[in-house]
Amino acid sequence: MVAPAGQPLTVSADPNGGITVHGWDGPNVRIRAKIQTWSNTEAEAAARARRLVVSASNNSVRTTDPEKENNWSVSYEIFVPRTTALAINTVNGGISLDNLQAAITFETTNGGVNLANLGGHVKGETTNGGVNITLSGSKWEGKGLDVATTNGGIRWKLPRTYSAQLFTSTDMGGIRTSLPVIKSGMFHKEGTASLGQGGATVKAVTTNGGIDVSQERD
Repeated sequence: MVAPAGQPLTVSADPNGGITVHGWDGPNVRIRAKIQTWSNTEAEAAARARRLVVSASNNSVRTTDPEKENNWSVSYEIFVPRTTALAINTVNGGISLDNLQAAITFETTNGGVNLANLGGHVKGETTNGGVNITLSGSKWEGKGLDVATTNGGIRWKLPRTYSAQLFTSTDMGGIRTSLPVIKSGMFHKEGTASLGQGGATVKAVTTNGGIDVSQERD
C-alpha cells in the first residue's frame, strides 16, 4: 500500500481485534492481518473466515463481513513511514504504537495502550485498559502527548535527562514517583514536573487507576 499523503491513514479493528503500528524507514505501508473466527463447528468458523473482506484502499484499513456478524476478530500489525499521520480505532482490542513522529489520534473501549519512542502530536484514550508510556531520546519532538484512561493504571518510563513538561493525575489511585511536585487532595492526585530544559507537554491521566513514573538510566 502506498503511504498516504495529506490525510491520516485510518485503521479500524471494529468490532474485535488489536492494532499495532511500527514506524520504519521503508517508503510504503505494509500490513499483516490475523483473522480469528468462532462458531459451533470448525466448518462454520472456516466459512466465516473466508467471507471476511480485508481492504486497504483510500487511506483506510478495515475488515467487513457481508453477513454483518460479530463472531470474528482481525488484528493488524502495520509498518508505516515514521511521519505517517494516523487515526486508529478499535472496540475490543489493544493499541500499540512505536517509533513514530506524526499526528496521531487513537481510541479503544476495551484494551490496553502501549506507546514507545513517539513524537509529534499524539492524542488518544481507552476506557478499560492500562497505559504504558516509554519516552526516549532527549526530549519530545513535536506538539506533545495527551492520553487518558478511565479504568486502568498508567506506567511512565523516561530517561533521566529527558526534557518536557510532564503532567499526570488520578482520581481514585495513588502516584508512585520521585517527581518534585505532587498535589494531593482527598481523592485527586497530580504529579507535575518541568523535566530537564522543559519543552512540550506530555500528559497522561486516569480516573480509576494508579500511576508509576520511573526515570531510567541512559
